[in-house]
Amino acid sequence: MNLRTQYILDSFTELKKRMLDHAPFNADSLAEEEADFLQKWQGLMEETESLSPNYLFNAQELLARLIRCYPNLTVLIKRELLWFVGGECLHFLGDKELDLYQNFEEAAYEYEQNGKDYDIATLISALRDKNGSTSSTTH
Repeated sequence: MNLRTQYILDSFTELKKRMLDHAPFNADSLAEEEADFLQKWQGLMEETESLSPNYLFNAQELLARLIRCYPNLTVLIKRELLWFVGGECLHFLGDKELDLYQNFEEAAYEYEQNGKDYDIATLISALRDKNGSTSSTTH
């Protein structure tokens, strides 16, 4: 599994844990809609682990559904996760964020071309600091 896919999987795992601490997912008995959502989430994580060709498309749909149906949980999403899965999720990012992640892509490409290792979260944080961005990855 490449660095980016592992980051996406780790971010989805962390996001699920955080969602379970908030309504409506922290209820003792889940409504059918929430149970279905968590079932699809688990399926997405399995698809990501197995590198299914559809995992990014399904990730886009599930993140967009999370934002539409549970707007109170949107603050739990790492912003770069929206960038990495792309598609409809890019519409939830502002222009400054899009610029930041484009700069990330350029820096990551340079690291890879020079055979250098890098940490995605550290690189994004450094770019945020460099650009004076006030948005954070997660709250």
